[in-house]
Amino acid sequence: MNVFYTCDNNYIWLMGISAISLFENNRHIPDLIVYLLGENINAENKGILCGIAQQYHRKIIVIDIPGLDIPETLVSKRWPLSAFTRLFAATLLPEEMDRALYLDCDTIICGDIGQIGGVDVAENIFWGVKDCVGSAYKENIGLKKQDVYINAGVLLINLKELRKVNVSTLMKQYMKKYGNRINYADQDILNGVFYGQIGLLHPKYDVMTIGAVHSYQEIQILRKPANYYTEEELRAAVLDPVIIHYTTNMRVIRPWYSNTNHPLAAEFRRYFDISPWNEKVLQDMVFSTKEARLIGLIQKLPRRISYRLLGLIHAQLKPYYIRLQAK
Repeated sequence: MNVFYTCDNNYIWLMGISAISLFENNRHIPDLIVYLLGENINAENKGILCGIAQQYHRKIIVIDIPGLDIPETLVSKRWPLSAFTRLFAATLLPEEMDRALYLDCDTIICGDIGQIGGVDVAENIFWGVKDCVGSAYKENIGLKKQDVYINAGVLLINLKELRKVNVSTLMKQYMKKYGNRINYADQDILNGVFYGQIGLLHPKYDVMTIGAVHSYQEIQILRKPANYYTEEELRAAVLDPVIIHYTTNMRVIRPWYSNTNHPLAAEFRRYFDISPWNEKVLQDMVFSTKEARLIGLIQKLPRRISYRLLGLIHAQLKPYYIRLQAK
């Protein structure tokens, strides 16, 4: 089974911890190979990854990213080059590879991923878990309310079919029409460009922060998701996750900060403690942006009022503002 990550040198330690959790909980899978499509990975970090792989009698193969034809407007401080690399996996990974599982560095694999390897990918190019996105965001990028919109942090990719398309050309064509309306960068592009070629995985393979922190009713108020999971489906995934994805969500602090308040932080710390980075001093997370400070002020209001106000801002006002600016 082939798994790959993408990151630059700054996030190697998170990628390495994720890989450790993958190896720890999937010892039974034969020929499990991890690839890293890396941006400026230094020799020291390559050596650390090699040591991790040897400990589990596995392989971690680092492939240095060449220059990619990505629109300059997409690459910024928030969205580095490595964020878009997964879309070019078909040309960067070995040609004989027909499929691969992509994992974000901010994931912890706490269960068996073997069943993903058995998914028949023939019908689609990308497979993933529905993200909690409202209809206004979908409409901004050319989708309809009930169209599927997946999270780009865990992807099963049909490399054989992806090699048949010119990703750079498709991205540029899409950017001409929707470039000013994009909010979630590579994720918006993936869902917009490959509309109709996306399949669904069980939500237990990408349990995001919002599902772990908020009740189903609160999620409906905050995000007003369109074509999302039922309460029973989401609850089953959160209670028995295979892959935890520590996505950002308002003022929830992720587990690689010393002042974390994430309800699933213990899973990350478990693998952090057995990693080569276990003596790394974790820093406090400080919310310094205007948006984060505004959220903090609103959250001081009574819970019922704050959730409705935050939902109004995120699910309705923000996408409308994006659309207005695009004009």
